[in-house]
Amino acid sequence: MHMNKTTKSQRSMHAKVISSRLIRLARLEQGSSLVEFAITITMLMTLTVSVIGFAQAMYCYHFVSSAAQQGVRFATVRGATWSKDATVNCSTSAPPSFTVPYNCTASSTDIQNYVKNLATVGINQSNVSINTTSSFIWPGQTPSGSTTPCATANSQSCLVKVKVSYTFSFYGIQKLSPLTMSSTSQGVILQ
Repeated sequence: MHMNKTTKSQRSMHAKVISSRLIRLARLEQGSSLVEFAITITMLMTLTVSVIGFAQAMYCYHFVSSAAQQGVRFATVRGATWSKDATVNCSTSAPPSFTVPYNCTASSTDIQNYVKNLATVGINQSNVSINTTSSFIWPGQTPSGSTTPCATANSQSCLVKVKVSYTFSFYGIQKLSPLTMSSTSQGVILQ
């Protein structure tokens, strides 16, 4: 019986020593700066990746808007009466070897090649699409916006529309679906 009492007192003493050590360790802040750093760097990296992703999305949106405007300009400048001396089709080649002669009449394929050629660093040309259905680009509509095409396709005073779409994918952020951006621009063929 005497041994049991000693064992119980030893256990009690041992528990007090352990609890006093735990209380002392809890009061010390060693290692807490490492945990705080890990939490802070995780939040900072998440914020940085999010800001970069948002900036890339804005860059792509501005590209789409500008490409639609430039596509309309290309179409309006190279209407059916652009080459008064001789009717020469542009017959452009697809990017990256895009070339266009100076004095030529554009087709819907030429406009597509031109807009895709505008893609700069950070823009994937394969994700750029240009709508060339009958209600867009060629053959053009009357300036009143009626659905009937111009009497002479792509002639002076025809309304031309270009719709550019781009599929943007977020990098570094998982499980976000691709974002489709589009912009439509229109202009009137002046000559």
